[in-house]
Amino acid sequence: MSFLKIENLNKSFGDTQVLKGIDLEIEEGGFLVLVGPSGCGKSTLLNTIAGLENITSGKISIGGRVVNDLHPSERDIAMVFQSYALYPNMTVRQNVAFGMEIRKVPKPERERAIQSVAETLQIAHLLDRKPSQLSGGQRQRVAMGRALVRDPQVFLFDEPLSNLDAKLRVDMRTEIKRLHQKMGTTIVYVTHDQIEAMTLATRIAVLRDGLLQQFGTPTEIYNRPANIFVADFMGSPSMNLIPAKLKKNGTALAIEIATGDASVTLPLSGENGALNSHAGQEVIFGVRPEALFEIGEAEAHKGQTARFIAPIEVVEPAGADTFAVTHLGGKAVVARLGADTGITPGTTAELAVNLDKAVFFDPKTEQRIG
Repeated sequence: MSFLKIENLNKSFGDTQVLKGIDLEIEEGGFLVLVGPSGCGKSTLLNTIAGLENITSGKISIGGRVVNDLHPSERDIAMVFQSYALYPNMTVRQNVAFGMEIRKVPKPERERAIQSVAETLQIAHLLDRKPSQLSGGQRQRVAMGRALVRDPQVFLFDEPLSNLDAKLRVDMRTEIKRLHQKMGTTIVYVTHDQIEAMTLATRIAVLRDGLLQQFGTPTEIYNRPANIFVADFMGSPSMNLIPAKLKKNGTALAIEIATGDASVTLPLSGENGALNSHAGQEVIFGVRPEALFEIGEAEAHKGQTARFIAPIEVVEPAGADTFAVTHLGGKAVVARLGADTGITPGTTAELAVNLDKAVFFDPKTEQRIG
């Protein structure tokens, strides 16, 4: 049963429509990540859930109760902001306790809640310090602690890690995931970082220009993107999107990709469903870098594979992986190879592609075929 449900939500600022018919729902204890480029409407959507922005039309329900007209204080939510929003003249203890004092929670109960949250977030030794004496990661833990003592129905996070350096972001991401697994509270989390979205979410909503592009599990979003935008936005490196032509190959189909004066033909086997109706037409052939590999790695890739010769232009060692750049269909194409590959730039290499991992898009509508 849905715990947080958003139905046909629209939000306009004057004549500018920022959210356009958003439909989302998440089960109790779920972790919903709203992701998309800057200006796509994800923070506005979060603010409408919080009650910080009124909606133009639609419905928001939390725990089966419609909250459209409820004040933020009546929605039983807690929010963690990007800026931490700590009181500089208060100690950590006072910052965490402030909301409980306003609600007149008895002091013994406040102290128990503070101690419990401080131990959970590993900030017990910081309780008597002021925010100016803390690192960015410690301040973010305090901001989270202030939300946790509320014990709300829903936690709202608005890009909480964007002010942290790269290593600390990874560490805090792990802490947030551990916290969610321990407490099981429903979370809605805004980020523009698609790696953050993939690692944290049980469900992802991809937004663009106020429209919901796709809503699904991280696996669905990554492996079966609904359109070219989602395919390109989610994943690092992003999906290779290669102009190609679908051709009849006997009773089956094949993909023909231009490579300079020649072409590469990759045969498809098995049932091709909706692809059959696009035979003879131009398509966009989408394949993730990890589905392009050296012939010697073929045993690790189960499924339908096809081989081709590729001129290697750039090789980028990246620790556990090596990224090799070639060209297909007039586009730069990235293959994720092993760390110990012998491939060098300026040479040719025989690569294979796992066609079971491929997806196809209509170049006119940009929607996935099938």
